Amino acid sequence: MQAWTLFPIMACGLLMLCPRGSPTSMGHPLPKPLQGQYTPHPSGSHTPLSGPEKGSPAASDDYEDYYEDYYNSFSTTKTPSSSSPGPLTPFCAYDRCKHLQVPCVELSQLSRCLCPGVTGPDVAPDPPRLRAVHVSETRASLHWCAPSSTVHNYYLKYQLLGEDFISGPPLNSTVRFTVVPGLVPGTEYLFCVVAANRAGSSPTDEGVREHGPCRRVRTPTRQRTYVYIAVGLASALVLAGVSALLWRFYVRKAKPVQHGSLDNILDGEASSGHSGTTNSLFQTEEQL
Repeated sequence: MQAWTLFPIMACGLLMLCPRGSPTSMGHPLPKPLQGQYTPHPSGSHTPLSGPEKGSPAASDDYEDYYEDYYNSFSTTKTPSSSSPGPLTPFCAYDRCKHLQVPCVELSQLSRCLCPGVTGPDVAPDPPRLRAVHVSETRASLHWCAPSSTVHNYYLKYQLLGEDFISGPPLNSTVRFTVVPGLVPGTEYLFCVVAANRAGSSPTDEGVREHGPCRRVRTPTRQRTYVYIAVGLASALVLAGVSALLWRFYVRKAKPVQHGSLDNILDGEASSGHSGTTNSLFQTEEQL
């Protein structure tokens, strides 16, 4: 066959193989818009609908019901409404460094407050913090702060450098202050405060840390020399004053001074054995 006779046959075959056009492309009117509120797909994509043809009233209702059911299938449980928080529980008025401080457990039971965290009685306590040490010639006073541990009692131990420790009696867990008597003047000591419970005792050190449990101190020497010097000076001043008064009294007694009229003076001279010559030129008023 000729080429011009094959061209119409090939065109007819191509038209038969092409897909059928949509109603819009074939000149049919557009479908009516959906009635009611449109509910978008949760994922933002459109899912093909099944059932009646789009554009009919039944299709509109099924369209809404489908998306409503589909959305409800992905709905999560509602979060509980946040209620306003209540008042915060205050911390207990507990001072670790206060002498005879009431235990925090008792404060918590009385006022429903919070206590600071502490280790339990089955753990050996941490060392207390020795806050201040004041010494005199024969005694020392110590003040410390409690550790963050359960403490059943405290005790003090001290030593002369190079000698064994001397341990004091156990002190109540509320005690934060004690006095050590019977010290030697002019001597260096090492003082340590130890906390104890049923698990053991707190460690000590050599007293070199600033806020550790131990402290090195030296008692002052006795001031007897200065006392003796002061007493000697006071005694010397008293003796000098007494001597000056005695000397003045003796001088005044050795040279008496006569006071009074002329007749008293003459009478005093006559009584003492002294007599003088009479002046012939002296005339009394009666002779005149």
